[in-house]
Amino acid sequence: MRAIAYSMDLLIPGLYIWLFGFIFRIGGSAPDDIPYKYGGKIHSSAGIALVLPGYRIFTTYQGSYDLLP
Repeated sequence: MRAIAYSMDLLIPGLYIWLFGFIFRIGGSAPDDIPYKYGGKIHSSAGIALVLPGYRIFTTYQGSYDLLP
């Protein structure tokens, strides 16, 4: 889920689907944890996102990528 949050946060083109622990990702990138670990997280158990070149994003997820307290 961190890889999907990272890719959506940075608008890296790809197709992302997550459903109750099942994750399907075409494109995107693994989080770059150097020098700091990426702490973003998706706070939803199901969703779909399509990120296109040119910074266009279509997603069912409307929450934040930040860690909740």
